[in-house]
Amino acid sequence: MSMLQLNGQIINVFEAPAYTNRETGEITPARHRVQVICQNVQQNGQRRVELVNLTVSDVRPYEGAEGRQARIPVGAFVNGGQVQFYALKGEAPVIAAAAAGKV
Repeated sequence: MSMLQLNGQIINVFEAPAYTNRETGEITPARHRVQVICQNVQQNGQRRVELVNLTVSDVRPYEGAEGRQARIPVGAFVNGGQVQFYALKGEAPVIAAAAAGKV
């Protein structure tokens, strides 16, 4: 069981293309990404909506889940003063069932 879970609505599943660093020539391979809308409750009680882009190793559990709520086991690190999240390998997301009549 992971210590951290990201809770939100899956908005998009896509593949970010490979790219080459112009300075070093290093090639970064294509990666699967999942975009999740999350609500972050601030210290003053107000809610801030955030779009979180997750890199995932296996896109299959997320395909067709757009518009549905999910709990995704994640890890976190700080990059340039911002907290970044990534989906944990080997940990499956819990995706809510589709509402009746919706595809």
